[in-house]
Amino acid sequence: MSRSSSRLDPYSAQMREEQKAIINGLLGIIYDNYDTTRRMQTTVDSIHRMMIFIVVCVVLLLVVGVLAGCYFGCRRYQNERGVSSPLHQPRKSAPIEL
Repeated sequence: MSRSSSRLDPYSAQMREEQKAIINGLLGIIYDNYDTTRRMQTTVDSIHRMMIFIVVCVVLLLVVGVLAGCYFGCRRYQNERGVSSPLHQPRKSAPIEL
């Protein structure tokens, strides 16, 4: 019966309340840390997406630059060498046959 009397002891009730308050405080700290971690993860994810977008844009610009350089380089080389395609040669007039 000493156990049942200790449960009703006001000191034990006060200790239980203090323990509940400590546990609730710890749970609050854990939740706040979890919430902060989630917000930080969201921020990091958005920065990651922006960086991927920037890298893709830079790669596309490099590809376009290389292709444009090849295209204009080949045209300049052909113009310097005097090589032209049959489509760019002057038309020869053929006699009209009836």
